[in-house]
Amino acid sequence: MPLSLTTRSLLILTSLNLLDYLDRYLVASLGSLIKADLNLSDKAFGFLGTAFFLVYLVTSPLFGYLGDRGGRLRLMAGGAVLWSLATSLTYWVPSYLFLVVTRGLVGVGEASFGTLAPAYLADILPLGRRARALGLFYLALPAGAALAYLVGALVGSHWGWRPAFLLAGLPGLAMAGLIYRLGEVRPEPATGEKPPPIQALLTASWHLFKVPTLRRVTLGYGMVTFALGGLAFWMPCYLEVAKGISLSQANLLLFGSVALAGGLGTLTGGLLGSRLLTYTLGAPLWVSGLGIVLAIPLAAVAIFVAAPALYIPALAGAIFLLFLNPGVLTAVVVSVAGPWRRAQAVALNIVVIHLVGDVPSPLLIGWISDLGSLKWGVSLTLVALAAGAVLILSALPHLKGDLAAAGEIDLKAEPPG
Repeated sequence: MPLSLTTRSLLILTSLNLLDYLDRYLVASLGSLIKADLNLSDKAFGFLGTAFFLVYLVTSPLFGYLGDRGGRLRLMAGGAVLWSLATSLTYWVPSYLFLVVTRGLVGVGEASFGTLAPAYLADILPLGRRARALGLFYLALPAGAALAYLVGALVGSHWGWRPAFLLAGLPGLAMAGLIYRLGEVRPEPATGEKPPPIQALLTASWHLFKVPTLRRVTLGYGMVTFALGGLAFWMPCYLEVAKGISLSQANLLLFGSVALAGGLGTLTGGLLGSRLLTYTLGAPLWVSGLGIVLAIPLAAVAIFVAAPALYIPALAGAIFLLFLNPGVLTAVVVSVAGPWRRAQAVALNIVVIHLVGDVPSPLLIGWISDLGSLKWGVSLTLVALAAGAVLILSALPHLKGDLAAAGEIDLKAEPPG
């Protein structure tokens, strides 16, 4: 029995998303080998991550703009080929400059896929199934990051860092062709909303940002990204300094927590967001906002308490609750944007959450650490989480009106509440 379009699309796009995050985090897993081979300073090595995110941020709005005006599948497939080819070609880079170029090309390819894949899934799925499907799609985030560390450890330790990139890039080249076999779908909204007039890129982005729900959710998600990005960067060092464990033990603890608690949290968030939608349209926002509120005291225990019997389960619990967010919040973003602006909305979300999130947080935490201590620097993430919860929950009064404006629901047919 042939699989439906939604099942095939979810399987193919989630598999490619796994390879996306594998390629993205592979540099970090092979850091010491790359630095030693190319004789790089910490600053030079750190710029590899900066180069990726700069290109990723700059090109995401362009792909969002193009994807809403042409075929999403062609751009997604091209992006997957580009990032996979750039990753594979890293095997042959002769110098640091060429390595920077390949990471930039990975950023271009992943911007295309990362922007358009959630929009395409929203095109083929009804409102009530989006959170669950996007929860599965974003399961690739913790799984891909964990896989990158596994590939880096196994391949890097036996054959060096270059073969690891070749091995990671080839599957994406093979799978990109499967995207072409999916059908291009541009559904009409149920309430008959007509497409808006074509606008310039910056104008279109500004009009999207003025949507109350989208603005609050995007900024709130940015605060969550601030916390997750800052903790991902500093937590290995913090566990070593503040908890007295070795760096190897700290990395193993974080690997297990992200892979298990993070993966389970991503799946649970999507499932709850969809199941509870029958009771209230605000279900995705409640799942996200309350999850963040509950994560704050657990994160505080993980930061301030020295006993492993307390801080280890608290860390895993906080990671689980924070990873409830990717699927449910992206589902809200693509829904309130409407069918003709979904890719642009995802692109705008990508730009904002990184600009206010994991781009500044490592630097700010380090700055506060220099002024006081690393403990107080890491504690800045608690403030960000509180701000994120307030912003996301403040979107609840606006959600129904913004969904109606996007053509996703008919207010006349909706029961009150």
